[in-house]
Amino acid sequence: MTILTAVDGEAIPSRPVEKGRELAEAFGDDHVVLHVMPQDVFDGFRESTGTTAGGYSLPSAASYGDSGSDGVRSGDASSDGYSVEDGERHARSVARDVVRGTLDDWEDAVVQGRVGEPVEEILAEADRRHARYLVIGGRKRSPTGKALFGSSTQSILLSADQPVVTVMSE
Repeated sequence: MTILTAVDGEAIPSRPVEKGRELAEAFGDDHVVLHVMPQDVFDGFRESTGTTAGGYSLPSAASYGDSGSDGVRSGDASSDGYSVEDGERHARSVARDVVRGTLDDWEDAVVQGRVGEPVEEILAEADRRHARYLVIGGRKRSPTGKALFGSSTQSILLSADQPVVTVMSE
C-alpha cells in the first residue's frame, strides 16, 4: 500500500512529509509525495512570456531538452510552449524540493506532480494508488475565513475515501 502526502510547496521543512514518512515506515508502505500545480497557475505559465507566474519560477529553457532524474524528456520550450507534461515535471520538482528540504535520506520517497484542481487531483491520486492514509497540511482559520475563501483541507476531509491525517501548521 501507499501513504500519500500532499504538499503545497510553501513550507520547508514540511511537517506533513515528516508524518507521512513516519507512517510509511510504521506500515512498511511506499511514501508518495504529491504536489499539484493549480490549473490557473498552469494557465498563467502557458500565457506568460515572463519568467514567473503565480509564485512559481518558470523552468529555464535549457532544462527542457535535458532528461531529468525522473527520466522525462521534453522538446524545445520555444517551439512547444509550456505543456501539461512540463507542468507536471515542474510540480514534481516542487515536491522533490520539499522532500529534500525535509528528510535527510529522501531517496526512498516517490515524488509526483500533477496539474489541475488540487482537491480533485489529490483525491484521484489517493484512489489510483489505493492509499492507506492521505497526509495533508492544514492552517487554522476562522469560520468566516473558511466561508469566504473555502478550504482545500476541509474539502479533502469531507470527500476522501481513505483516512486523512491532517498536520496543522504552527
